[in-house]
Amino acid sequence: MGVKMEELRFFLSRTELELLGANISETLNVLMQKNIPFRDMNQIDAQRCRIRVCSQHIEEIQKLALSCYCQVRVIGRSGIWEIFKKLLKRPCLLIGCAAAIFMSFYLQTFVLMMDVSGNEKLHEQQILRALQEVDIQFGSRGAQIDPQLTKHRMLSKLPQLSWIGVNRSGCKLNILVTERTVFHDEKEKIPAANIIASRDATLSELIVSEGMKLCKVGDSVKKGQILVSGFEDYGLFLKAVCAEAEIYGQTWYSGMLATPLKTRRKCYTGRSWKEYSLIIGRKRINLCTNSSFLGMTCDKIVSVKELRLQNFAIPIRLEEVTCREYTLYEELTDTQQRRKELEFAWKELVRSQMLAGKILSTQCSFSVTDELLILCASSTCNEMIARRMPMEPLFKGDSYE
Repeated sequence: MGVKMEELRFFLSRTELELLGANISETLNVLMQKNIPFRDMNQIDAQRCRIRVCSQHIEEIQKLALSCYCQVRVIGRSGIWEIFKKLLKRPCLLIGCAAAIFMSFYLQTFVLMMDVSGNEKLHEQQILRALQEVDIQFGSRGAQIDPQLTKHRMLSKLPQLSWIGVNRSGCKLNILVTERTVFHDEKEKIPAANIIASRDATLSELIVSEGMKLCKVGDSVKKGQILVSGFEDYGLFLKAVCAEAEIYGQTWYSGMLATPLKTRRKCYTGRSWKEYSLIIGRKRINLCTNSSFLGMTCDKIVSVKELRLQNFAIPIRLEEVTCREYTLYEELTDTQQRRKELEFAWKELVRSQMLAGKILSTQCSFSVTDELLILCASSTCNEMIARRMPMEPLFKGDSYE
């Protein structure tokens, strides 16, 4: 208990003293024998030493130091009590600090900020207007907000929501919502459609689920040709349907890719520096005398520190840019590795153009021209070529029958 009280006294009021004399070590030993605590001892030289003690022990320390033929000089005072005594000399500042502390706690009892999250289709303003109808708005008292009652009232006003939660953090009101999930039929509702070929191909597989088949396996078809008709013949009449089919065909791709044989690589020089900018709103103030980059000869790592009040961002930022200088040099690449990369890039390009299917074979030839490695390739594929093409009705209001 005595140790805690001594810590409290030291925290409230402490004084930095300087001991002058030839018997400083003897003076410190006497202080320890008298159980007078001191901290932060700093031996300046053989005849000077600085320590920090509680302010209430100063008179006793001066007497003990004189008995050891040393002098005591007060360097400075600090602590909560010293700060309070300085504030008493400036009553306006003291009243302002007290008012600021009171307002910081008092304002947290009101709703000053509202944040809506979780909404995708429902607009934020619709949710805020519905909250206003249940007496929750800017300036409302936080103690009067009942989360459960607010939940039931909001769900009755906004049927698009399946759940809503209201949580207050200080003067900020967090509103988390969950919208109702409406499941739609993934199949596109088209009254009538044909199946056409997306590319020139030789048919290799043909499966028709609905519609009238107009081709067979082994036929060569052109791009845009109708493969399955959306009209079904019932003898006395034709009925329009949405044709469905899975049709694969053998297709061909050819093209050319090129890549340079030389690459430019970075070599860091070891020189780096930092530049600072103060951003207030949209205005940037450069805090460095030479705040410019040397073209493209340095990497820039940007770090931004924002000034925030709780969860609210104040439009004042400090931007730190770390620059690392480098030089560029050309390097010859491995030709075999480049060839493999070009072949892989060509196959990925062909696969990206297919809806479904696979590459059956690929023929490649390479040539070098003007420091470029050129790939000429042709691939044979077996891919899905069926595409649905909606049909327009012959007359307005036609039922396709």
